[in-house]
Amino acid sequence: MTAKRQLLMPTLKSATAGGVYSRSDYSSSSSSSSSSSRRALQAANQQQRQQPSMPDVLLARGYKGLAPAVLRNWRRLADKLNTPGSNVTVVAFGGSITAGYIDAAPNSSWVDPLMASLRARNPAASFSLVNLARGGHDVQAAATCWYQLAPQDADLILVEYSVNGCNGNMWCHSFMAPKIAAYETFLRRMIRRAPGAALLAVAAFDFTSMGLSLRDSWGPPTASNMTRLRPYYNSGEVFHTRIAHRYGIPMASIRDALYDVFYDDQLLLAVTGMTKEQLLSPAAMIHPSAAGHVLFAKVIWYTLQLTLSNVMAATRGAPRSPQQQQLPVPAPISPKAAAEAGVDPFCAEAVHLEQYATNSSGWSWGEGPHGLPCPHPNCIAWGFSATGAGKTLEFTIDTQNSTSGAALQRRSLLGIFQTSRTADWLSKTGSAQLSCVSGCSCRPAQMKFESSASRSIGENSWGNLGVASTEVRL
Repeated sequence: MTAKRQLLMPTLKSATAGGVYSRSDYSSSSSSSSSSSRRALQAANQQQRQQPSMPDVLLARGYKGLAPAVLRNWRRLADKLNTPGSNVTVVAFGGSITAGYIDAAPNSSWVDPLMASLRARNPAASFSLVNLARGGHDVQAAATCWYQLAPQDADLILVEYSVNGCNGNMWCHSFMAPKIAAYETFLRRMIRRAPGAALLAVAAFDFTSMGLSLRDSWGPPTASNMTRLRPYYNSGEVFHTRIAHRYGIPMASIRDALYDVFYDDQLLLAVTGMTKEQLLSPAAMIHPSAAGHVLFAKVIWYTLQLTLSNVMAATRGAPRSPQQQQLPVPAPISPKAAAEAGVDPFCAEAVHLEQYATNSSGWSWGEGPHGLPCPHPNCIAWGFSATGAGKTLEFTIDTQNSTSGAALQRRSLLGIFQTSRTADWLSKTGSAQLSCVSGCSCRPAQMKFESSASRSIGENSWGNLGVASTEVRL
């Protein structure tokens, strides 16, 4: 019996654990994926002709804004949008809902109709989009590594992480929870990296039925999976909203806009012109269809546009980009986030990982498995993999100087790896040991699939990735 392990990257950070690289593949085989694509493409033209509507009363429910005086950089964004010839850079973070896995339009997500609305409303400005979303992963990955990929001159940053890692569990219902702390850490590091950007939090929601396993939700709608509501608290939105507001960030709540109508097809049809079956993907119900993404974009656009309008109305006659908008970053809410305040981890991931491998016996470098399409280079998994026992792989990194920020007394070394849940939804990988060889010391850490019980608080699982952590000393 042989087993295969793919190692995606080592990460260095302070005190607590976190960090990753990968993407999610939920297709069981290439044949089923292509079959799904054919089915979807047959309906593509009809879906494109039919667009959902959204009354203001529902759009307003999804608006969780703030008073203009406490919004971070939104007046600056409004000024730039209204300046002819300006180039506005938009960055998107999130899971597969944001990355763009639509059957009828694989290269699109709610980000695209939102960008179309921005361009239509501001024709004198030009726009560039950097989509850094990755399917099957939660905010812990972005907080440790992926925020470093965002342009430092970004103007608008969209953050969608209320579903992945927080769906169907109680991992996101305390400020002490690792995934909630990671959300705050991500926002703090993102503000530090792109200090002039306005941020908009997006709270998506899983509208599949309560009681279904994730695997069962990936299939055609049935009577049982179309009617039973998931709990209102079945996401990280409550704590994410409180954190976002503390940092001057408005929230667009897809849950609040649609929850009361989404499970009643007659009511949903009356207010949106479509049924639940039309708004969710026929191949993977956990994702919206192309029309569903348009509906999500309407909710987000309402919050974005109302926030801009309120800022301009409140500051009319004031100088452009007033100094008071450069608000200080407040103290963290979460003690776990406070432990890493001001620190930027070292992260070697994706194509940057290969250069740190200095000795290999039996490990090969390449792309990870392919499944659902993704148009963004950031979705593609690169890493080392080995089949069989006894293979070794060595990396050389600077554990003393690679992590930047405040003076650190302790450092953690993280090894991030795919757990291969995409193979019949069970792990079939072997275990690997992460050890310090020379120039530093640490306790060996096991890189292996963790059972549900051992992953109960979500520290060793970042969506589709496993994490092995050990404290490293000089």
